[in-house]
Amino acid sequence: MDGRSSYVLFLVSVFIFSVAGRLGLGKRIATVHVTNSMPRELQPIQLGCNSRYKDHGMHQLHVGEDYQFGVEEKALHFCEAISGRQIASWHAYQPRRDWNHKAVFWRVKENGFFLSWDNSSW
Repeated sequence: MDGRSSYVLFLVSVFIFSVAGRLGLGKRIATVHVTNSMPRELQPIQLGCNSRYKDHGMHQLHVGEDYQFGVEEKALHFCEAISGRQIASWHAYQPRRDWNHKAVFWRVKENGFFLSWDNSSW
């Protein structure tokens, strides 16, 4: 490899690590928890969570169950929940709102979606 090729390879490597560092790729920034707190007589909810960079897939969440996923980039993550004929979507992780929290907790109830950063204050 000549000097010019080595230099180009070096610049490309610096660029990739720079972008990865700004996005936070490769390390967990936070963990998002979604708990199904709907009434017991209802069917499980179908839950799908995504960001611009990652699709966490669809999951069936029974009453009382907690689904969690790791946030590895400083990007908006949103979730969609389907319960019977009801559909809802919300921002599960917002970098500006949640940047200094290692965990973001969501409780899905019949009367709404509730946010907590300590899993006790809603």
